[in-house]
Amino acid sequence: MKGAFKIAGGRGINIWIHWTFFVLVGWVVLIALRYGSDVRQLAWAIFFILAAVISVTLHELGHAVVASFFNIRSKNLILLPIGGTASIEKFPDNPMQELAISIAGPLMNIIIALGLWWLTLPHVSFWSMPPDMGEHPGQGLLYIIRIGNLGLAAFNLIPAFPMDGGRMLRALLGFRYNYIRATVIAGVISKLVAVGLIGAGIVVLSFYPAVIGVFILLSAGTEEYYLRLRSLVRGVKVKDVMMYDFTSLQADMTVHEAAQLLNNNHSKYFILMDGNSPAGSLNRVEIVKAMADMHYARPLRDLVKEDLEILDGSLEVESILEKLSKDDEKVFPVMADGIFAGVVSLAYVVEHLLLHNTGSKDYVRLRSLAGLMR
Repeated sequence: MKGAFKIAGGRGINIWIHWTFFVLVGWVVLIALRYGSDVRQLAWAIFFILAAVISVTLHELGHAVVASFFNIRSKNLILLPIGGTASIEKFPDNPMQELAISIAGPLMNIIIALGLWWLTLPHVSFWSMPPDMGEHPGQGLLYIIRIGNLGLAAFNLIPAFPMDGGRMLRALLGFRYNYIRATVIAGVISKLVAVGLIGAGIVVLSFYPAVIGVFILLSAGTEEYYLRLRSLVRGVKVKDVMMYDFTSLQADMTVHEAAQLLNNNHSKYFILMDGNSPAGSLNRVEIVKAMADMHYARPLRDLVKEDLEILDGSLEVESILEKLSKDDEKVFPVMADGIFAGVVSLAYVVEHLLLHNTGSKDYVRLRSLAGLMR
Protein backbone atom coordinates (compact mmCIF):
# COMPACT_ATOMS: atom_id res chain seq x y z
CA MET A 1 0.00 0.00 0.00
CA LYS A 2 1.65 3.21 -1.16
CA GLY A 3 2.00 5.74 1.67
CA ALA A 4 0.26 3.45 4.19
CA PHE A 5 1.41 1.46 7.22
CA LYS A 6 -0.04 -1.85 8.35
CA ILE A 7 -1.45 -1.61 11.90
CA ALA A 8 -3.40 -4.86 12.25
CA GLY A 9 -4.33 -8.04 10.44
CA GLY A 10 -6.20 -11.28 10.87
CA ARG A 11 -8.59 -13.69 9.11
CA GLY A 12 -7.25 -12.61 5.73
CA ILE A 13 -7.93 -8.89 6.30
CA ASN A 14 -5.10 -6.37 6.75
CA ILE A 15 -5.75 -2.89 8.15
CA TRP A 16 -3.54 -0.07 6.90
CA ILE A 17 -3.41 3.57 7.98
CA HIS A 18 -2.35 6.27 5.54
CA TRP A 19 0.44 8.66 6.52
CA THR A 20 -1.98 11.62 6.26
CA PHE A 21 -3.64 10.40 9.45
CA PHE A 22 -0.45 11.30 11.31
CA VAL A 23 -0.63 14.77 9.74
CA LEU A 24 -4.13 15.05 11.22
CA VAL A 25 -2.81 14.10 14.67
CA GLY A 26 -0.05 16.70 14.36
CA TRP A 27 -2.57 19.33 13.29
CA VAL A 28 -4.83 18.60 16.28
CA VAL A 29 -1.86 18.80 18.65
CA LEU A 30 -0.74 22.13 17.17
CA ILE A 31 -4.24 23.61 17.42
CA ALA A 32 -4.54 22.42 21.02
CA LEU A 33 -1.18 23.98 21.93
CA ARG A 34 -2.06 27.15 20.02
CA TYR A 35 -5.11 27.69 22.22
CA GLY A 36 -3.32 26.86 25.44
CA SER A 37 -4.78 23.42 26.10
CA ASP A 38 -3.34 21.58 29.08
CA VAL A 39 -2.10 17.98 29.05
CA ARG A 40 -5.53 16.64 30.04
CA GLN A 41 -7.31 18.45 27.21
CA LEU A 42 -4.63 17.37 24.76
CA ALA A 43 -5.09 13.76 25.86
CA TRP A 44 -8.84 14.01 25.21
CA ALA A 45 -8.14 15.41 21.73
CA ILE A 46 -5.82 12.51 20.88
CA PHE A 47 -8.35 10.06 22.33
CA PHE A 48 -10.94 11.55 19.98
CA ILE A 49 -8.64 10.89 17.00
CA LEU A 50 -8.23 7.27 18.11
CA ALA A 51 -12.02 7.00 18.39
CA ALA A 52 -12.26 8.40 14.84
CA VAL A 53 -9.81 5.74 13.61
CA ILE A 54 -11.92 3.03 15.25
CA SER A 55 -15.11 4.48 13.74
CA VAL A 56 -13.61 4.53 10.24
CA THR A 57 -12.29 0.98 10.75
CA LEU A 58 -15.74 -0.28 11.79
CA HIS A 59 -17.23 1.54 8.81
CA GLU A 60 -14.93 -0.34 6.44
CA LEU A 61 -15.41 -3.62 8.30
CA GLY A 62 -19.15 -3.15 7.72
CA HIS A 63 -18.47 -3.23 3.99
CA ALA A 64 -16.16 -6.24 4.38
CA VAL A 65 -18.60 -8.30 6.47
CA VAL A 66 -21.51 -7.77 4.09
CA ALA A 67 -19.24 -8.50 1.10
CA SER A 68 -18.27 -11.81 2.74
CA PHE A 69 -21.94 -12.88 2.63
CA PHE A 70 -21.65 -12.75 -1.15
CA ASN A 71 -18.35 -14.70 -1.10
CA ILE A 72 -16.37 -11.53 -1.83
CA ARG A 73 -13.24 -11.25 0.30
CA SER A 74 -11.75 -7.98 1.51
CA LYS A 75 -7.98 -8.22 1.93
CA ASN A 76 -7.03 -4.63 2.76
CA LEU A 77 -8.73 -1.81 4.65
CA ILE A 78 -6.99 1.55 4.16
CA LEU A 79 -7.82 4.31 6.63
CA LEU A 80 -7.69 7.95 5.49
CA PRO A 81 -8.54 11.18 7.36
CA ILE A 82 -11.62 11.64 5.14
CA GLY A 83 -12.72 8.02 5.51
CA GLY A 84 -11.35 4.73 4.26
CA THR A 85 -11.46 2.18 1.51
CA ALA A 86 -12.13 -1.54 1.65
CA SER A 87 -10.28 -3.38 -1.10
CA ILE A 88 -12.46 -6.26 -2.27
CA GLU A 89 -11.12 -9.11 -4.41
CA LYS A 90 -13.78 -8.82 -7.10
CA PHE A 91 -16.62 -6.61 -8.25
CA PRO A 92 -20.15 -7.42 -6.98
CA ASP A 93 -22.05 -9.67 -9.36
CA ASN A 94 -25.20 -7.53 -9.46
CA PRO A 95 -26.62 -4.15 -8.35
CA MET A 96 -28.33 -5.63 -5.29
CA GLN A 97 -24.99 -6.88 -3.94
CA GLU A 98 -23.27 -3.53 -4.53
CA LEU A 99 -26.16 -1.68 -2.90
CA ALA A 100 -26.00 -3.89 0.21
CA ILE A 101 -22.19 -3.65 0.46
CA SER A 102 -22.18 0.13 -0.05
CA ILE A 103 -24.89 0.93 2.48
CA ALA A 104 -23.28 -1.25 5.17
CA GLY A 105 -20.56 1.33 5.99
CA PRO A 106 -22.82 4.33 6.70
CA LEU A 107 -25.25 2.04 8.49
CA MET A 108 -22.42 0.93 10.81
CA ASN A 109 -21.72 4.58 11.71
CA ILE A 110 -25.40 5.16 12.48
CA ILE A 111 -25.39 2.06 14.73
CA ILE A 112 -22.29 3.41 16.54
CA ALA A 113 -24.02 6.77 17.06
CA LEU A 114 -27.12 5.08 18.47
CA GLY A 115 -24.95 2.92 20.75
CA LEU A 116 -23.11 5.94 22.13
CA TRP A 117 -26.42 7.72 22.71
CA TRP A 118 -27.67 4.69 24.64
CA LEU A 119 -24.62 4.97 26.93
CA THR A 120 -25.69 8.49 27.91
CA LEU A 121 -29.36 7.67 28.58
CA PRO A 122 -31.46 8.95 30.30
CA HIS A 123 -29.36 12.11 30.62
CA VAL A 124 -29.73 13.64 27.16
CA SER A 125 -31.89 13.50 24.05
CA PHE A 126 -30.27 12.27 20.87
CA TRP A 127 -29.33 15.69 19.48
CA SER A 128 -28.77 17.52 22.77
CA MET A 129 -25.32 18.69 23.73
CA PRO A 130 -24.44 17.78 27.35
CA PRO A 131 -24.84 20.97 29.44
CA ASP A 132 -21.83 20.20 31.65
CA MET A 133 -19.21 19.28 29.02
CA GLY A 134 -16.56 21.34 30.85
CA GLU A 135 -17.03 19.42 34.09
CA HIS A 136 -17.55 16.03 32.47
CA PRO A 137 -15.36 15.88 29.33
CA GLY A 138 -16.13 12.18 28.91
CA GLN A 139 -19.80 12.95 28.26
CA GLY A 140 -18.77 15.69 25.86
CA LEU A 141 -16.43 13.34 24.02
CA LEU A 142 -19.20 10.75 23.60
CA TYR A 143 -21.40 13.49 22.14
CA ILE A 144 -18.69 14.62 19.70
CA ILE A 145 -17.96 11.05 18.58
CA ARG A 146 -21.69 10.42 18.19
CA ILE A 147 -22.15 13.49 16.00
CA GLY A 148 -18.89 12.67 14.20
CA ASN A 149 -20.21 9.23 13.22
CA LEU A 150 -23.41 10.79 11.93
CA GLY A 151 -21.29 13.24 9.95
CA LEU A 152 -19.18 10.38 8.54
CA ALA A 153 -22.35 8.54 7.50
CA ALA A 154 -23.79 11.68 5.88
CA PHE A 155 -20.50 12.43 4.10
CA ASN A 156 -20.34 8.91 2.65
CA LEU A 157 -23.94 9.17 1.46
CA ILE A 158 -23.06 12.04 -0.90
CA PRO A 159 -24.14 10.66 -4.32
CA ALA A 160 -20.71 10.92 -5.91
CA PHE A 161 -17.70 8.68 -6.48
CA PRO A 162 -15.65 7.56 -4.61
CA MET A 163 -18.06 7.82 -1.66
CA ASP A 164 -20.49 5.04 -0.80
CA GLY A 165 -23.33 7.23 -2.04
CA GLY A 166 -21.82 7.20 -5.52
CA ARG A 167 -21.72 3.42 -5.55
CA MET A 168 -25.26 3.25 -4.18
CA LEU A 169 -26.34 5.59 -6.99
CA ARG A 170 -24.66 3.34 -9.56
CA ALA A 171 -26.31 0.25 -8.04
CA LEU A 172 -29.75 1.89 -8.29
CA LEU A 173 -29.04 2.91 -11.90
CA GLY A 174 -27.79 -0.64 -12.51
CA PHE A 175 -31.31 -2.00 -12.03
CA ARG A 176 -32.24 -0.22 -15.28
CA TYR A 177 -29.00 0.14 -17.26
CA ASN A 178 -25.95 -2.04 -17.83
CA TYR A 179 -23.11 -1.35 -15.41
CA ILE A 180 -20.97 0.59 -17.87
CA ARG A 181 -23.80 3.02 -18.66
CA ALA A 182 -24.79 3.21 -14.98
CA THR A 183 -21.20 4.08 -14.11
CA VAL A 184 -21.02 6.76 -16.81
CA ILE A 185 -24.25 8.39 -15.55
CA ALA A 186 -23.12 8.19 -11.92
CA GLY A 187 -19.76 9.66 -12.98
CA VAL A 188 -21.45 12.65 -14.63
CA ILE A 189 -23.59 13.23 -11.53
CA SER A 190 -20.43 12.97 -9.40
CA LYS A 191 -18.78 15.73 -11.43
CA LEU A 192 -21.87 17.93 -11.10
CA VAL A 193 -21.86 17.40 -7.34
CA ALA A 194 -18.15 18.24 -7.27
CA VAL A 195 -18.67 21.48 -9.21
CA GLY A 196 -21.55 22.36 -6.87
CA LEU A 197 -19.38 21.84 -3.78
CA ILE A 198 -16.51 23.87 -5.24
CA GLY A 199 -18.96 26.67 -6.12
CA ALA A 200 -20.51 26.56 -2.65
CA GLY A 201 -17.07 26.74 -1.06
CA ILE A 202 -16.23 29.83 -3.11
CA VAL A 203 -19.55 31.54 -2.37
CA VAL A 204 -19.44 30.98 1.40
CA LEU A 205 -15.63 31.35 1.53
CA SER A 206 -15.26 27.89 3.07
CA PHE A 207 -12.19 25.75 2.40
CA TYR A 208 -13.72 22.34 3.16
CA PRO A 209 -16.52 22.05 0.55
CA ALA A 210 -14.09 23.17 -2.15
CA VAL A 211 -11.48 20.57 -1.11
CA ILE A 212 -14.12 17.81 -1.08
CA GLY A 213 -15.31 18.96 -4.49
CA VAL A 214 -11.79 18.84 -5.95
CA PHE A 215 -11.28 15.38 -4.41
CA ILE A 216 -14.50 14.11 -6.03
CA LEU A 217 -13.62 15.72 -9.36
CA LEU A 218 -10.24 13.98 -9.44
CA SER A 219 -11.74 10.62 -8.47
CA ALA A 220 -14.96 10.59 -10.49
CA GLY A 221 -13.44 9.21 -13.69
CA THR A 222 -11.58 6.32 -12.04
CA GLU A 223 -14.65 4.10 -11.65
CA GLU A 224 -15.59 4.48 -15.31
CA TYR A 225 -12.05 3.60 -16.45
CA TYR A 226 -12.03 0.53 -14.23
CA LEU A 227 -15.42 -0.72 -15.40
CA ARG A 228 -14.49 -0.22 -19.06
CA LEU A 229 -11.24 -2.06 -18.49
CA ARG A 230 -13.16 -4.96 -16.93
CA SER A 231 -15.46 -5.15 -19.94
CA LEU A 232 -12.51 -5.15 -22.37
CA VAL A 233 -10.60 -7.96 -20.62
CA ARG A 234 -13.63 -10.20 -20.28
CA GLY A 235 -12.71 -13.57 -21.76
CA VAL A 236 -8.97 -12.74 -21.97
CA LYS A 237 -6.69 -15.27 -20.26
CA VAL A 238 -3.65 -14.35 -18.17
CA LYS A 239 -1.44 -16.42 -20.50
CA ASP A 240 -2.60 -14.19 -23.39
CA VAL A 241 -1.23 -11.00 -21.82
CA MET A 242 1.86 -12.26 -20.01
CA MET A 243 5.36 -11.30 -21.12
CA TYR A 244 8.08 -13.85 -21.71
CA ASP A 245 11.01 -11.45 -21.39
CA PHE A 246 11.49 -10.05 -17.89
CA THR A 247 14.29 -9.04 -15.57
CA SER A 248 15.11 -11.54 -12.85
CA LEU A 249 17.64 -11.69 -10.04
CA GLN A 250 18.77 -14.66 -8.02
CA ALA A 251 17.27 -14.62 -4.53
CA ASP A 252 20.67 -15.37 -2.93
CA MET A 253 22.36 -12.45 -4.71
CA THR A 254 23.65 -9.82 -2.29
CA VAL A 255 22.39 -6.25 -2.20
CA HIS A 256 25.80 -5.03 -3.39
CA GLU A 257 25.80 -7.39 -6.39
CA ALA A 258 22.26 -6.38 -7.35
CA ALA A 259 23.06 -2.68 -7.02
CA GLN A 260 25.76 -3.02 -9.68
CA LEU A 261 23.06 -4.06 -12.14
CA LEU A 262 20.69 -1.17 -11.42
CA ASN A 263 22.81 1.34 -13.36
CA ASN A 264 22.11 -0.49 -16.61
CA ASN A 265 18.55 -1.59 -15.88
CA HIS A 266 15.51 0.62 -15.35
CA SER A 267 12.98 -2.07 -14.39
CA LYS A 268 10.89 -1.05 -11.38
CA TYR A 269 10.19 -4.63 -10.27
CA PHE A 270 12.32 -7.76 -10.43
CA ILE A 271 11.35 -11.41 -10.13
CA LEU A 272 13.60 -13.18 -7.63
CA MET A 273 14.54 -16.67 -8.73
CA ASP A 274 15.56 -19.67 -6.66
CA GLY A 275 17.14 -21.74 -9.40
CA ASN A 276 14.43 -22.04 -12.06
CA SER A 277 11.52 -21.23 -9.76
CA PRO A 278 10.20 -17.78 -8.78
CA ALA A 279 10.84 -16.96 -5.12
CA GLY A 280 9.58 -13.40 -4.80
CA SER A 281 8.94 -10.00 -6.36
CA LEU A 282 11.10 -7.03 -5.41
CA ASN A 283 10.83 -3.31 -6.04
CA ARG A 284 14.16 -1.71 -7.04
CA VAL A 285 13.58 0.95 -4.37
CA GLU A 286 14.09 -1.71 -1.70
CA ILE A 287 17.53 -2.48 -3.13
CA VAL A 288 18.44 1.22 -3.13
CA LYS A 289 17.26 1.58 0.48
CA ALA A 290 19.31 -1.44 1.54
CA MET A 291 22.37 0.10 -0.10
CA ALA A 292 21.74 3.39 1.69
CA ASP A 293 21.51 1.48 4.99
CA MET A 294 24.82 -0.25 4.12
CA HIS A 295 23.34 -3.77 4.14
CA TYR A 296 25.69 -4.72 1.33
CA ALA A 297 25.99 -8.42 2.15
CA ARG A 298 22.29 -9.00 2.78
CA PRO A 299 20.65 -11.48 0.36
CA LEU A 300 17.82 -10.12 -1.76
CA ARG A 301 15.35 -12.68 -0.45
CA ASP A 302 15.53 -10.93 2.95
CA LEU A 303 14.23 -7.69 1.38
CA VAL A 304 10.95 -9.20 0.22
CA LYS A 305 8.08 -7.81 2.33
CA GLU A 306 5.10 -9.65 0.84
CA ASP A 307 4.37 -13.30 0.24
CA LEU A 308 4.87 -14.34 -3.36
CA GLU A 309 1.65 -14.56 -5.38
CA ILE A 310 1.89 -16.88 -8.37
CA LEU A 311 -0.90 -16.64 -10.93
CA ASP A 312 -2.30 -19.43 -13.05
CA GLY A 313 -2.10 -18.72 -16.77
CA SER A 314 -5.54 -20.25 -17.33
CA LEU A 315 -7.24 -17.64 -15.13
CA GLU A 316 -9.25 -14.85 -16.73
CA VAL A 317 -7.66 -11.42 -16.40
CA GLU A 318 -10.96 -10.05 -15.06
CA SER A 319 -10.65 -12.21 -11.94
CA ILE A 320 -7.26 -10.69 -11.02
CA LEU A 321 -7.81 -7.13 -12.26
CA GLU A 322 -8.27 -5.78 -8.73
CA LYS A 323 -4.98 -7.37 -7.68
CA LEU A 324 -3.11 -5.95 -10.68
CA SER A 325 -4.56 -2.47 -10.26
CA LYS A 326 -3.03 -2.04 -6.79
CA ASP A 327 0.29 -1.22 -8.48
CA ASP A 328 0.23 -1.01 -12.27
CA GLU A 329 3.95 -1.82 -12.62
CA LYS A 330 4.23 -4.69 -10.16
CA VAL A 331 4.92 -7.98 -11.94
CA PHE A 332 3.48 -11.35 -10.95
CA PRO A 333 4.96 -14.70 -12.03
CA VAL A 334 2.65 -16.87 -14.14
CA MET A 335 2.58 -20.67 -14.14
CA ALA A 336 1.32 -22.61 -17.16
CA ASP A 337 0.93 -26.39 -16.87
CA GLY A 338 3.03 -26.34 -13.71
CA ILE A 339 5.93 -24.52 -15.38
CA PHE A 340 7.06 -20.92 -14.79
CA ALA A 341 6.10 -19.32 -18.10
CA GLY A 342 6.37 -15.54 -17.74
CA VAL A 343 5.11 -12.47 -15.86
CA VAL A 344 2.07 -10.21 -15.96
CA SER A 345 1.22 -6.70 -14.75
CA LEU A 346 -1.56 -4.18 -15.33
CA ALA A 347 0.73 -2.29 -17.70
CA TYR A 348 1.05 -5.43 -19.84
CA VAL A 349 -2.73 -5.87 -19.85
CA VAL A 350 -3.32 -2.32 -21.08
CA GLU A 351 -0.58 -2.72 -23.70
CA HIS A 352 -2.25 -5.92 -24.95
CA LEU A 353 -5.60 -4.13 -25.19
CA LEU A 354 -4.04 -1.20 -27.04
CA LEU A 355 -2.53 -3.56 -29.62
CA HIS A 356 -5.84 -5.39 -30.11
CA ASN A 357 -8.21 -2.41 -30.09
CA THR A 358 -6.52 -0.06 -32.57
CA GLY A 359 -9.17 1.99 -34.35
CA SER A 360 -11.96 1.03 -31.93
CA LYS A 361 -13.97 3.54 -29.89
CA ASP A 362 -12.20 2.30 -26.75
CA TYR A 363 -8.71 3.05 -28.10
CA VAL A 364 -8.69 6.70 -26.98
CA ARG A 365 -9.79 5.76 -23.47
CA LEU A 366 -7.13 3.07 -23.28
CA ARG A 367 -4.50 5.58 -24.35
CA SER A 368 -5.70 7.91 -21.60
CA LEU A 369 -5.45 5.09 -19.07
CA ALA A 370 -1.96 4.21 -20.29
CA GLY A 371 -1.01 7.88 -19.84
CA LEU A 372 -2.26 7.87 -16.25
CA MET A 373 -0.07 4.86 -15.50
CA ARG A 374 3.19 6.54 -16.55
